Amino acid sequence: MRNTKTAALLCATAMLSLALTACGGGSGVKTDKGVDSVNSDAPAAGGKADTDQREGRDDVTADRPQLRLDSSEEERARLNDAYNACLEAKGVPMNHERAQAAGAEQAPPVQDPAVVEKHKAGYDACLVKLPRQPPETEPDTNPRYADDYRAYVKCLNKNGMRVHMVSDTSVSPDGLAWRYDDGKQQRLSEAEQTKVDRSCELEAFSD
Repeated sequence: MRNTKTAALLCATAMLSLALTACGGGSGVKTDKGVDSVNSDAPAAGGKADTDQREGRDDVTADRPQLRLDSSEEERARLNDAYNACLEAKGVPMNHERAQAAGAEQAPPVQDPAVVEKHKAGYDACLVKLPRQPPETEPDTNPRYADDYRAYVKCLNKNGMRVHMVSDTSVSPDGLAWRYDDGKQQRLSEAEQTKVDRSCELEAFSD
């Protein structure tokens, strides 16, 4: 689907965000949820994960901010904005039109694998600011990950989203994701989908 180097970059820069055409991501819940959210720090459809740890960069992982399941939207937005601001300062092209349309001050990066590859140095420099996902949403730290993820997708459908679960091994061999059902129009707005997603995440992955 894409070379390993680019895939690792995409995975490392994606997280807690709603992106373009699919959701899920090797080791997490919120990566590419099919909604183009201005808070997304994912440059393209990919998975969110601690790929710096997979590459032996435990020092970077330890310094990254850690999200919780109950982290507020304000906290998530603040951390996303800090990461995106770092990318912008390093010269990564930003999607200002998307930010303007959403009334946001901080723009997200342009979602293009070629851009990520070209600006690898900037992404590497800002990786320390990329928030880590809640451990409950990662297969490596949640022994019930598969069952919880199935419950998560079931909850999404129950609450009006038309999606299905798929395997996503781009980050973890046990990774899962969801995609929109083909040929079915989504009835919920972006704001409604975001609300449903957060509610279902808490319901499915909480103890």
